[in-house]
Amino acid sequence: MPAAERRAYLGRLKPYLTISLVLFGIGIVIGLVIMQRDPSLADYFEDTLASFVKRFSGMSRIQLAAAIFLNNTVKTLFAILFGALLGVIPAIFLLANGVALGVAWTLSSNARGPWLSLLSLLPHGVLELPAVFLGTSIGLMIGITAFKRLAGRGEAMVAAELAQALRYFCTVIVPLLVAAALVEAFITAVLITPR
Repeated sequence: MPAAERRAYLGRLKPYLTISLVLFGIGIVIGLVIMQRDPSLADYFEDTLASFVKRFSGMSRIQLAAAIFLNNTVKTLFAILFGALLGVIPAIFLLANGVALGVAWTLSSNARGPWLSLLSLLPHGVLELPAVFLGTSIGLMIGITAFKRLAGRGEAMVAAELAQALRYFCTVIVPLLVAAALVEAFITAVLITPR
């Protein structure tokens, strides 16, 4: 996808990026409220988080990067492809991930303090979250396009939107996810590992 086309596509995505950020933010607030209202859930979420982390333990750094990349790429691609279901899946994905981040932030802050928790989130979040937000924005845009077509108010073809979305995914989002996975495996892991 040429640079000019990428810029124009990003311009079309801006309102959906805003919606993605709002939904993600709402999810974070829900996660924080859940943990504050019912601290007894901390044990449940901590066990769930520990089992998720355990799946990645024992891997070499390059294997960890590959696993993180594959996990994030598949989820982001699904958010795009299933956006055609009127944008419901990307919206749920954003809310659920926001809740997970709110819960993880609370658990991490309680265990390690807010600064180390922030240090563990920032490096890969700088690349990973924008890539994910771009993917969910595309899914939401495709969902709105599908809704307009169903309502007889839109002229854009969902298949054409999906084709352009996949080109953008391959040329912009995948490289961001590769970089994010490498940062998380090689930099974040070193920063948060106890000395």
